[in-house]
Amino acid sequence: MNPFKNRAARHLRAGLAAGLALLAFAPASSRATDIAHASVPSPIPDNDLRIGSHIFHLPPGQWTLVQGQTFTTGTAGNRDAEVFRGVVVLVDHGQFRVAIDLSLPVQDAPGLVSWGDDSCAPNNGALHATPMTKFGGQQCLAVFGHPDLQRALQRTSPYAARWMHDQHVVGLGSAIEIVYTSKQDATFGRMHVFFTAPYFDSDEAMTKWAAALEDSVKREFASKAFSATLPALPVLSASIQANDAATGMVHGGAQVQAEVAAAREVWMACLRKEAVRLDDRRTPANEVGAALYFNCRDQELKGVTATIAPSRLAVMSPSEINELYEGAHRQVVDSGVATNIVLEHRASRGPDTSATAKAPADKASRPAKR
Repeated sequence: MNPFKNRAARHLRAGLAAGLALLAFAPASSRATDIAHASVPSPIPDNDLRIGSHIFHLPPGQWTLVQGQTFTTGTAGNRDAEVFRGVVVLVDHGQFRVAIDLSLPVQDAPGLVSWGDDSCAPNNGALHATPMTKFGGQQCLAVFGHPDLQRALQRTSPYAARWMHDQHVVGLGSAIEIVYTSKQDATFGRMHVFFTAPYFDSDEAMTKWAAALEDSVKREFASKAFSATLPALPVLSASIQANDAATGMVHGGAQVQAEVAAAREVWMACLRKEAVRLDDRRTPANEVGAALYFNCRDQELKGVTATIAPSRLAVMSPSEINELYEGAHRQVVDSGVATNIVLEHRASRGPDTSATAKAPADKASRPAKR
C-alpha cells in the first residue's frame, strides 16, 4: 500500500466534499431571471429576478415582467453607468394585485448620479415620508395614494399600462404606492410597489408593511448584500377572498339575475319616458334615440355594472368602468333599442296629421304631341 497515494486520495475526496458544500450554500443566481436581458413580456418562473449581481426573491404568485428598459446615468469619472429599470406585476384571474417598479445599476460605479424625483421632498404629495441615513448614505421611505392607478401608470410606466390594458386586467382603481430609494457613493436604487387598495384595512397596516419592505432590501440597495427576500404580501380580507373564490369576481345566481333584470327595466322605463318628452315626430328616429341614450346613461350604467361583484367594482378605476360601459353600449346601439322605442311611441300615437296633410297635387300630365 502506498501511503502517499492514499493521502492524496483523501485530500482529493475532502476537496470535492468542500466544493459541493460551497455549491449548496451558494446563491442560486443562475436560476434567477435576469430581467435586464429577458424578453418583454415574460414570466418570472421561480419568483426570483436579478439585475446585475443583485437578486430579489418575490412573494409567491405568477409574476410577469411587463416593462424593461436600459438607460444611463453619470458618474464621478465622467463615464456613463448602465441602469436597468423593470416592472413586474402579479395578476390573479384577471384582477390586479401588485406591481413592482425596480431600477438599479447593472454595475456599481463611484459617484453614481441618482435619477427620478425625491420622494421625501416637501410638498410632494406623500401620505407619509421618512428620510433616513444608513450605511453612510441617504434613504427615503414614502407612501402615496392613487385614486386611478391606470392613469398614474400611463404617465410613469406606459408599457406596463398597455400590457394590462391588452390583457383586460381590472382593479386598477384606488391604489397605494410604497417607494424606497437608497443613495450611496457608488450605487443608487429605486423600488416602487403598487398595491390595490383593499390590501390594507388601516393606516397602521400600510406603514407596517412599508417598514418591512425597507428592512428587507436596505442592505441590498446599499450593496452590503446581494440577495433580498421581499416581505410576504398583506392578506386580503376574508370577505374579498370569499367573494373571489365563490364568484370568480363576477356575480352569478338567481338573485343577481333579478337585479340585472330590474336595472334593465328601470333603464327601459327611462328610454320610454324620454321618447314621450323629446320626440317631435319629424326628427329621424335614430337621432332621437341617440338623445335617449344620453339622457338615460346613468340607468344603463347601473345595468352594466350589476353583474360585477362589489369587491371588484370597488377597486375599478373610472376609466375602466367607462371602458366597460362603452363596450356594452356599442352592442346596445347596434341592436337599435332606442330607435325601436321611438318608432313604437310614434305608432302608438297614430298617424301624424301634420305630416299627412294634403300635399299639392301633381300637375296633370299633358298628352304628348304627335
